[in-house]
Amino acid sequence: MERAQMKLLNNIKLRNKLLICYGSLMIFAVSMVGLLTYQKIQSYIYNQSSKSYSQTLDQVVMNIDYKMNTHQELLSPYITNHKFIAALNTIYYSPADYTYQYFDNLRSIFELERRYPSIKNIIIYKKNNTIPDIGTYPDKPSISDAEHTIIDISYAERNDWYQKYFTNLDETDLAGLIALSNASIWTVNDSRTLISIIKPIMYNNDQLVGIVEMQLKIKDIFQDGMFSEHSLEEFFYMMNDDGDIQFQSKPEMRPIAAPSGNPMFDNKSSGSWLTEGNPSKKLVLYQTNRQSGWRYVLEVPMDSLMLSAQSIRNFTVAILIGSILISILLTLAISRVLSSRISLLAKHMEKQEDLTLEIGPSVDGRDEIGMLMRNYNRMIKRIRELIEELRTSQQLQKESEIKSLQAQINPHFLYNTLATINWMAADNETKKIMDMVNNLATFYRLSLNSGKEYLRINEEVRHVQTYVEIQKIRLEDMINVTFDIEDKILAFHTLKLILQPFVENAILHGAEHKEGTTNIVIKGYLSHEEQCVIFEIIDDGIGMNMPTHNQYVNHGGYGIHNVNEKIKLQHGHQYGVRLFSEPGVGTQVVIRIPILE
Repeated sequence: MERAQMKLLNNIKLRNKLLICYGSLMIFAVSMVGLLTYQKIQSYIYNQSSKSYSQTLDQVVMNIDYKMNTHQELLSPYITNHKFIAALNTIYYSPADYTYQYFDNLRSIFELERRYPSIKNIIIYKKNNTIPDIGTYPDKPSISDAEHTIIDISYAERNDWYQKYFTNLDETDLAGLIALSNASIWTVNDSRTLISIIKPIMYNNDQLVGIVEMQLKIKDIFQDGMFSEHSLEEFFYMMNDDGDIQFQSKPEMRPIAAPSGNPMFDNKSSGSWLTEGNPSKKLVLYQTNRQSGWRYVLEVPMDSLMLSAQSIRNFTVAILIGSILISILLTLAISRVLSSRISLLAKHMEKQEDLTLEIGPSVDGRDEIGMLMRNYNRMIKRIRELIEELRTSQQLQKESEIKSLQAQINPHFLYNTLATINWMAADNETKKIMDMVNNLATFYRLSLNSGKEYLRINEEVRHVQTYVEIQKIRLEDMINVTFDIEDKILAFHTLKLILQPFVENAILHGAEHKEGTTNIVIKGYLSHEEQCVIFEIIDDGIGMNMPTHNQYVNHGGYGIHNVNEKIKLQHGHQYGVRLFSEPGVGTQVVIRIPILE
């Protein structure tokens, strides 16, 4: 699969590759910048909008609490007035006595209804049975329509707030009575039209003599225009400490945070969270009144909250699309500029298939492409030079081959051989003359080898043997040559004339400068460890020191130096000639060649 993909990629033109790569990178970069920028702006707008709505809710809650506390303070002068409390606690024996107290001390509290339009009604629940009920409707459960209402406390028992705060009141519990006298009870009636402020009336702070309830018109308290029922975006509502909805700006809507015991409210006086809504997410903010336990909640749709972000998003998308289009145009231009010189070079290289070796066009620029084209032109020039050098070299090689053939004839060797033949002819040694002439002919036939550079190892060994036979006739008992050649290598091939120069050197520099017989051993075997054929020429001649035998291999006679260089040039530097010698002991020449079948 990877190979197929690489093959497909390699078949795409460079310009298209650049277009794909640069285009993808630029589109990715522009898209990421646009996306991150939009997200950053969206987050900023969300935070600012949340902060703004939170401040607005704080202000609305402050206004509501201010109105409630202002109305609550209207009751304080009465429930703390000794004459007012005494009028409720006095036992009356005649209507005249009560009438006097009513007009003198009790009636003034009802004047608040006239002075403050937001007050719907004020009700006094009395425990004193000697005070007659006024504004009562015995056949109706509700008494809130009375103009001035002073009624028996038994009517209060019908209300939930009484059951919650007064039913289990222990009048012997002084601390509880004092706490109750300082407390304020806020509640909403069942029809959700009135808010009641309820305060106990205490005599000497230890005796409950009555309860006063101030009923307020709920719309006069919650009349902030932002959270009215006409607001199309925000939804405001108020919950009591039991989690029941007491007021909501849009009666037809269902509050998200309405369920009692919502965990988001646990142990928190204020906060906010995002919630899934229908049809969109909503931001829910809330504030809690510590005095009443009421919780004010504001729901804002995210669509409304992020309205300004939508225009920014549309603008960002437009900028993004424009940037991508510009990026594509820039990518086209860049890919064309970058690939034009490469295309020019490729077209010029295609023309070289017919080996015209024309110099390419000159190119400006010091970048890699300019360097490539300049180097290409230099390479073409160099190839031209090398071709010319090759022609010259071939001519020189032919001349060298002629010189090599002349050197192979070895005039000195030929002179000595002919002198020996002449000497033997004088002594009428016809048989030896025939053998020497035959060996001489074989020697030069194998040396020439029909102009071929390679021959079989058995022929190379035969070449050395003819040379040795000729030298034995001339030198007689001065040399003793032994051949130890493995049969398995005789069919392999080798460069010609790699053994004879070293045997010749062993005879000339060993035997002729040493008294007595010089022993020469010529070995040939297959090295399985090194995977090569090894020849060894070992003599016990006069030997040489290290500097001398290094010069001997690298800068010696034509034949010796030529063998080492020829093997390395043909087969590599792991092959060639190594020499080990010690003065007075002898010399060992090791020749390594590859296995050539």
